[in-house]
Amino acid sequence: MKKTLLATAIAGAMVYGATAAQAATVYDQDGTQVDVYGRINMMLNTGGTDREPTAKEIADNDYAAGDVVKQSGTEINNNGSRFGFRARNQVSSDLSVFANAEFRFDADTRANQTLQTRSTFVGLDSDSMGRVTVGNFLSVYYTAVGSVFDVPQYQTGPILGGYGAVNSQADSIAYSTPNLEGFQAHVQAQHASGNDAAAGARDNSSALSWIGAVNYTWQDLYLGLAYAQNRNLGEDNDRGADYQFNAGRNDQEDLWGATASYQFTPEFAARVKYETWTDNADYIQGDNDPSVDSRIDNVWGLGATFNYGMGNIYGDYFRVRYVNDDLSSSNQWVLGATYRFSTPMFAYFEVYDADFSSDQTFEDFNDDLLYTVGLRYDF
Repeated sequence: MKKTLLATAIAGAMVYGATAAQAATVYDQDGTQVDVYGRINMMLNTGGTDREPTAKEIADNDYAAGDVVKQSGTEINNNGSRFGFRARNQVSSDLSVFANAEFRFDADTRANQTLQTRSTFVGLDSDSMGRVTVGNFLSVYYTAVGSVFDVPQYQTGPILGGYGAVNSQADSIAYSTPNLEGFQAHVQAQHASGNDAAAGARDNSSALSWIGAVNYTWQDLYLGLAYAQNRNLGEDNDRGADYQFNAGRNDQEDLWGATASYQFTPEFAARVKYETWTDNADYIQGDNDPSVDSRIDNVWGLGATFNYGMGNIYGDYFRVRYVNDDLSSSNQWVLGATYRFSTPMFAYFEVYDADFSSDQTFEDFNDDLLYTVGLRYDF
């Protein structure tokens, strides 16, 4: 069966989370292999739009109500630099066990900083029985649906639920079936504990949020469908259970997403997606939210990638509809290109518009654009 590059990348992401183009094997003995991998990714941003201060920033007297926080200037930034360790042991011809530990750091500054844990998990993988993963990892929703549009290096446009696809990156267990003639199914549960909360004040029982996905690959076609429950727990209701990661406001439940991609030629591929929340609770302003309810209700996406030999040219367009009826739907787009100097290193240039309107003047249109240029080295 002919497999596309996209399908291969998605399959790798489901096994290991984020994979690296380069990896150095530091141990390989008695059936156990340990790899070290990572990336240094630096970028320069300029342009874009400014923003309102958040409620927390106003409460902390960082800004006053009505202030505008400048974000449209030029700045050198880290862009997801990381390193990790990946281990695998072949138990038998059909069974292997694996582990992964990946960390993030700020590469653009010299400062005292604590490494951030990005993904840490262990599991078992069998060609005949499937795969079990336990720990902190990218959700099966993201790997089946969201990752298809995770093409740009910086601004990817809206990926609903974020890269973890709704709080999946902690206390999770997932099962994936074997590849059945191109078809795979995945189910994942995230545990929310009622411990460390005042006993009796609310319901302190534990809770589970479920995530499910199916994907199918046939020759150059890839299809993905996924669901994330995202139960509303914590301070905003009568439940005392809480998630260990991204445990802030969870006032949107039941996320559905579908995507399709097709490799028309070895150089050209196109993709489409639709994501929607089916249950939008009343808006509850969190500490890191501005005063306006800007939650997304649903999004359509259309994109394409062309490989010109030394790199890729890619573009995505998104039609975004908001929960707040007072906000008009927005048109977002990103256009970018990469140039590969060598196997591990490439440069990239991207332009992003958060809300394009056909009645904008050229000056207004240019003022809103966010430009990014960067260098990334994988090891």
